[in-house]
Amino acid sequence: MAITLNSNALELNIARYMNLTNNRLNKSLERLSSGYKLNRAADGAAQMMLAETMKTQIRGYDAATTNLQQGLSMVETADSALQQINEHLQNIREIAVAAANGTNSSAQYTAYQASLTAELAAINSIASGSTYGDFNLLDGSISGGSAFNIQAGPNSGDTIDIKTAFSNNTTGASGLNITQTTLSTTANATTLLGQVDTAINTLTSNLATIGGFQNRLSDRMDYLSIAKTNVSASLSSIRDTDVAAESSNLARLQILQQAGAYALARVNTFPNIALSLLSG
Repeated sequence: MAITLNSNALELNIARYMNLTNNRLNKSLERLSSGYKLNRAADGAAQMMLAETMKTQIRGYDAATTNLQQGLSMVETADSALQQINEHLQNIREIAVAAANGTNSSAQYTAYQASLTAELAAINSIASGSTYGDFNLLDGSISGGSAFNIQAGPNSGDTIDIKTAFSNNTTGASGLNITQTTLSTTANATTLLGQVDTAINTLTSNLATIGGFQNRLSDRMDYLSIAKTNVSASLSSIRDTDVAAESSNLARLQILQQAGAYALARVNTFPNIALSLLSG
């Protein structure tokens, strides 16, 4: 190896390696301190793009889960109201059976009429008063309108139309169709009995529809939870720092840095050798 005064090629080469080591050491420290191995697009443009897409999906899963919870609460509110209406229908049926007996007096029919009027009013009060936010659930205003969609996923088209869960359950002709509202004879009672049996069947069918939506919304929430977990795991493998591997890499770089500093100190003594030759 030539010994020169004006330039020291070995020193320049060692300095270059030290700069590379220092840059990598800084990058390793950044990854450990932030917890991310992708801190900017320069760390991996394609991986950063994929990670951001996954983050968007995860946030969409969270928002859709909230939507489903609200939809489920809405359906459960209607379910509870229908259970109450069913109790009143059972009461009306009991009244109709009792009133169909030919031994009833006019005073008894008066009492039956009062009970029937109260029960019908209770049903209509529940049906018209069962609301969720700004929506009336059981007066037919939802089921008679356009689609009532729940955004049930992170992407366009991930919707569930729940409008058929909210049928008209008032006592009128467009609802449960109990039109026999007077009760003064056995014939009235027989007509009422037939109508209330049909109404109970209708309400039972409405309950079954609501139960189906409850299961569907709950199942969708379970799916979103699983999907979010899987995407989060994938995102972690792409974005997050492997602390064990990076700690090992940091230790290696620190050793290289110390070795480089030692080598640079040693190579800086070479010009002194040239001077000693000249002085000799």
